[in-house]
Parts: sequence; C-alpha cells; structure tokens
Amino acid sequence: MVYYQKLQKEHRKREGRNLYFEEYYVGQKFYPEPIAITQEDIEAFAKRYDPLPLHLDPAYAKTGRFGGIIASGFHTLCAFWSQWVRMGKGGTEVLAGVSIDSLHWTAPVYPGDTLSGEVEVVDLIPTPGGEKGILVVRATAYNQNGTAVMDVQVRSLHKRRNGSDPA
Repeated sequence: MVYYQKLQKEHRKREGRNLYFEEYYVGQKFYPEPIAITQEDIEAFAKRYDPLPLHLDPAYAKTGRFGGIIASGFHTLCAFWSQWVRMGKGGTEVLAGVSIDSLHWTAPVYPGDTLSGEVEVVDLIPTPGGEKGILVVRATAYNQNGTAVMDVQVRSLHKRRNGSDPA
C-alpha cells in the first residue's frame, strides 16, 4: 500500500473533473485506485470470457507453470482499465476508443493480488479540423509487491474544448 500512496501524491492535486484533449500533456500521470482480484472474480470472468483450465481448474492449474489458478490476462486488462475509467478523466469528452497499440502481460495475477499502477500520457495527436484529438496513454499495472503484471498502450478519440463535432 505504501507504493500506491506514493504514486497518489501528485494525482490528488488534479482530481475532480473530466479533461478535454488540450488539457492533457505528454508525461502527465494518473494513478487509479487499487483493485483487489479475488478467486470469485477470476472464476466469474473466466467462466464467461476465457474458460481455460488454468483459470478454472485448481488441480490442473497446480501442475502448470504458475503453480495455481491465475487471472486471465484480459481480466487483468479490464479490471485495471475500469479503475482508470472510474477516475472520470475522460467522461463525456471521450468519443471513442481507437486502438490498442501494444499489450503485454509480464507476470501472472493470482487470487488475492491487488493491482495498482499508473496511466501516462505518451502522445497527443490533433485531428485535421481541430475539433478532436487522439490521446495516447500507456498504462502499467503492478501487483501489491510492485511487480509489473501488465503494460498496455491505448489510443482514444477526445473532444477539444471548443470542438463542435460531437463524434
């Protein structure tokens, strides 16, 4: 928890509202609230979206390379991304997702792990006409021990403050 509290210091100064495209800057960092990953969460996600034995069958998972049940990588992505969205920085200013440029799962997520991390603005690309812009962020999630478990780079289309085109 100390790791997370240290990361939160800078962010707390800027909390509280959605941001338009031009209010972001390259190097800006945000620190979503931690999220606990439970055995029940892993099982529910896996049953619905990724029903592999390494996520659902304890006997099978125990003999595998991770020594037990692990969360689906997509569960890890969705759980961490949900915390970023809940921060409310995009809100109605996000018009659409554009792409996932890269996605790497760098360590397993086990039942009982708590994910925290950062979302950093790595590029800002104004669109022709100027009413929108593409925000490029890199999100890195860590477990409670500070081990990186996921790294993803995502592009999304955002409103500009004086943009007239709603989509």
